[in-house]
Amino acid sequence: MMAARPPASRPIPVTEASIAQFVAATEALDNLVTNGFLDRQDGYYVVQELRTPQLRQAMKYSICLTADPDISHFYQEDEEPDGDWHRRRAQTVRDHCLVCPVRVACAELALREGDTIGIRGGLHPEKLKRRLAMERERLDQALAEDQRTSEDQQARMAASREVQRLAGQYLGTSGKPEKRSENIKKIRQAARQRDELVTSHRLSAGWTTAA
Repeated sequence: MMAARPPASRPIPVTEASIAQFVAATEALDNLVTNGFLDRQDGYYVVQELRTPQLRQAMKYSICLTADPDISHFYQEDEEPDGDWHRRRAQTVRDHCLVCPVRVACAELALREGDTIGIRGGLHPEKLKRRLAMERERLDQALAEDQRTSEDQQARMAASREVQRLAGQYLGTSGKPEKRSENIKKIRQAARQRDELVTSHRLSAGWTTAA
């Protein structure tokens, strides 16, 4: 009687979202810009994996900062006919937004901040409002992840400061062995807590254990 074969493991599905998560976790921000992941349709999924501080940092590469265009072109002038305004707005988007290396990052940042005034990432206010309504659940999750990431970073910084504080106390302790022994124990506990937080962060960010 032949032994039953173990069930074949199912391949992990490769999706645009999973690829984007891998790219966002492994590529530095400069590389994301250089390789065009923040300005094209492929970047739609990549920017969703970035945190808001990263999106803000990406804006230093924007046409609005590097080329310093006249931002009045993004807004309707007083008594300007709607038809003229729409044509001028479309031309402004072609001249500035469609060639911007962080176009999709700009749009994602606007959505997370609820900024639907003016042109952001080549999208006019009407489109921004529609996307804001359609993607509300995803954006809420992204903002919650932003908050969690910020709190985790603050916890790591606090843990590092505690190790430094205790190390300073150790240098100032008296020569009594019991005092030094107690202080060393506290330093080791604080260092262990710090290292656990750092390790957890690295694993969540896709780093290897050796890193």
